[in-house]
Amino acid sequence: MTNPSQFPNIRAIVFDYGNTLIAFGRAQVDEFDRRLGAALEERYGVLDRDRYNAHRNADRMAPYAGNPPSLRESDPVEMTAAVIRDLYAVEPDAKDLERLLEVRRAAFVDVVRAEPEVALFLTALRKRFTIGLLSNYPDGAAIRTSMAMTGLAPHFDSVVVSGDLGLVKPHPDVFARSLAKLGTTPEETLFVGDNWLADVQGARRAGMRVVHFTRWTPPEHFDRLPGDAEPDATIARLGELPPLLGLEEENGA
Repeated sequence: MTNPSQFPNIRAIVFDYGNTLIAFGRAQVDEFDRRLGAALEERYGVLDRDRYNAHRNADRMAPYAGNPPSLRESDPVEMTAAVIRDLYAVEPDAKDLERLLEVRRAAFVDVVRAEPEVALFLTALRKRFTIGLLSNYPDGAAIRTSMAMTGLAPHFDSVVVSGDLGLVKPHPDVFARSLAKLGTTPEETLFVGDNWLADVQGARRAGMRVVHFTRWTPPEHFDRLPGDAEPDATIARLGELPPLLGLEEENGA
């Protein structure tokens, strides 16, 4: 017998992608950067690894720079062009940038894997709830291609990616777009994500209920600050979510 739902009025569940449904931690980020670096070396010559790594780390945190932060999503083509200008002191042409965007996209798709249990987990939830995805990533096409390759795409009623909007979570407009596409209100929508600032604080500020997912450590770290909102629940496995919704636990997820 399952317990009563901790979220009795929820009609929709929105998931983050990286480090929630799939692993995208330090190992995946390092492999992505290695592949992009190899493509740069092949075209422009020996790479200064320290400067390159510093560039890549700064790129990941760029939307959160400033006080207050801009929360503007970075453009992957411009990010790549900036690396080339800084490391090689040359202006890349459009054809080079197009090829490197393809390298970036392929690298992301190649390093992302979804455990088989995730699709089963989403299938079970979708019998009762509308399911959305809301992800911070500068290339929306990469996310959608990855979801197709992992087999997760058919399980979602809505997909919103920061790269398509030009803004990142925790900006309220990003959450508003997801809610509009799902056709639900904040009060009847549950958000599940790993990032303390982008997911937990962003969703709570948007008026949504929030479950913090802690299985993996995200490459972007944000400290808890005085006055931060707490999540409604914290879980380390996706299988722990169904009992919070009054459903049976999903074994293996």
